[in-house]
Amino acid sequence: MLKNNVSDHKLNVEAIIKNINTISLELKKMKELSQLLLCDLILHFNNPVKTEDLNETEKNSPPFEGSELSDVSLAFNSFSA
Repeated sequence: MLKNNVSDHKLNVEAIIKNINTISLELKKMKELSQLLLCDLILHFNNPVKTEDLNETEKNSPPFEGSELSDVSLAFNSFSA
């Protein structure tokens, strides 16, 4: 019975480590995207777009419209004792 508990514990620890790695990767993606958006804001406020140019810009799709962060699925339910 002790071996079974040890193997269950090992599987739980491995699953937790995998989830932490997934969360870390998603946070890195979010950081990069937020830095790009911040640069976009800085450029916009330093060089405001004229009204004529704004209509043209609105017709074009924003560069970040298609980029979505994937959902991070956590397996916390499998860790409950």
